Amino acid sequence: MKKIYVMAAFLGASSFAFNQVVQEAPSHFTKSTKKAISNNNGVTKAPGVSLWSDDFSDETTWTIGNSGQQGTFDIGVEADLPNPNYYSVITSPTATNGFAFFEGVQFLLAGSVDVQNSWVESNTSVDCSAHSQITVNFHQEYRAFNDDVTYVEISLDGGLTWEQTVDVNAGIVVNTYATETEKFVNFNVNNSSDVRVRFRWENTSTDNQYGSGYAWMVDDVQISSLADHDIATSGLNYGTAGLFYTQIPVTQIAPIGSAVVLNNQGSSDQTNVVLNAEEVIAGNYSSTSTPVAIVAGGDDSVAVNSDFTPSGAGNYQIDYSITYDNTDDVPSNNMLESYTFTVGTNIYARDTSTQAEMGTVYGRMTGSNATPSPRELQPGTLYDIYTDQSLTGIDFQFGDVISEGSEVYGEIFDSNLDPIANGETMPYTVVSGDEGTYHTLVFDTPVDLVAGETYLVSVKCFDTDFSVATAGASAAQTSFVYYPDETTWYYTLSTPVIRMNFDPTLNVENNELSNLNVTQNFPNPFSTETTVQFNLKEAADVSYSVVDMTGKVMLNVNEGNTIAGDHQITIDGSSFANGVYYLNITAGESNVTRKMIVNK
Repeated sequence: MKKIYVMAAFLGASSFAFNQVVQEAPSHFTKSTKKAISNNNGVTKAPGVSLWSDDFSDETTWTIGNSGQQGTFDIGVEADLPNPNYYSVITSPTATNGFAFFEGVQFLLAGSVDVQNSWVESNTSVDCSAHSQITVNFHQEYRAFNDDVTYVEISLDGGLTWEQTVDVNAGIVVNTYATETEKFVNFNVNNSSDVRVRFRWENTSTDNQYGSGYAWMVDDVQISSLADHDIATSGLNYGTAGLFYTQIPVTQIAPIGSAVVLNNQGSSDQTNVVLNAEEVIAGNYSSTSTPVAIVAGGDDSVAVNSDFTPSGAGNYQIDYSITYDNTDDVPSNNMLESYTFTVGTNIYARDTSTQAEMGTVYGRMTGSNATPSPRELQPGTLYDIYTDQSLTGIDFQFGDVISEGSEVYGEIFDSNLDPIANGETMPYTVVSGDEGTYHTLVFDTPVDLVAGETYLVSVKCFDTDFSVATAGASAAQTSFVYYPDETTWYYTLSTPVIRMNFDPTLNVENNELSNLNVTQNFPNPFSTETTVQFNLKEAADVSYSVVDMTGKVMLNVNEGNTIAGDHQITIDGSSFANGVYYLNITAGESNVTRKMIVNK
């Protein structure tokens, strides 16, 4: 974990200047499947000429080792996996006759994590004397955690030294899965006649909550000559100004671009390599990138020439494919995930959950199991605003950790991570059975958002037994977690289910039926003084008091008869000890209570 105590403005339209990344705890898995598009109609050709292969049906063809540290690889079948409820099981063609695996989650569950470095290596040397480069092809299943790394390594001297190492699952977001379940990795072998391959798991953390990992399974390994034609893809990006949304209000429609990195892993130079994008539901958009030539072993980045702008409300899906002058020999490494999203009336969402309102939880963020002691946390995620609009609420989904009776607030920050005045919602009080439930937190007064600005929308609770559901992956510096005990923001690669809600009817009851409308105090928490604004529809006698958790009256003020309109009061808390206080404001027959936090 990298930590810097700098609170800077955005680097760009959607990027905070923080390098610290939050560590996440393990969770049971709930997988969702998205469609990926290949330009080869599902036909898989042989990746070059096979030089050697093995399916782990005979354990004696492999050697398992480690560097004297925690855990080792094993060779077995599904029944041999210790904790498969925390990850998916490999579905390789010959999985039933055996596969290699390292399981790290067993050490997390036992609360005893140490450094791990284990491998499974082939006992057979492969003669590659006729080849300067080879491809290692294998099937895998992998779920990422914080500090685990999965390597494929090649030895050119029969296993005495391992000259080349590739992290084959770099960039997989914590608590998510590798989408490439069949991998193709090229190595320079310099015409060696004594080539061996091994798979190595490494974990460098000893943290009993955040170290170790889930599991990595490997099967059906093949060493072959390079395919003639093999364009691989990575880093597909789609969205607007660096962010993509799964639900977009009509008022916030903006052009959507698409780009990808291309790598020529074949033995032949390729020409006219193109990224294709097509909207397939409305059917009114297609675009391509400018054709490029990529030499063998080279790479390039391309983007479609025309962005897609949704025409209005509805469901949309953009499919992607790669084409060039030859038929690809290995289509599995250039299959691209479709971008699906909905344009609607009021909801602005970045998470990928389609079942949040139904209670399905794909992942969660919580400080309840932090070590050495539980801690409060405040998750949030960024949103770009393209049209001036008033925000009336913040929607969120609880995870599986709650505390009955605690209060949850929504809060919005500007691009400098400064709270916005009146940017805290009214509280929601947690009740029994709230695990996984979906709620709307309402602002007393709508918050005016400005076109061209980026905002951080968050949810907080002053209780350690609190969690927010997550779904999908966030690019670095676009979703965050704040820890009050450190007064520090960390970025996270998981997307919290926290959404903007522009429904104009959310405030109707508060505004029309009550003579007294009171904002949350600002700032909150505060150290010496805080301000509360209130509005009276009609003149009334106004008084307010502040009490602590024991009911002791800390402050009692009578403002007397007060005219209709907007007013504010400033509360001097310089003599208050740290803790929770309640502000009670009375105007005639109306009464409103606000929870305040003093933190010096």
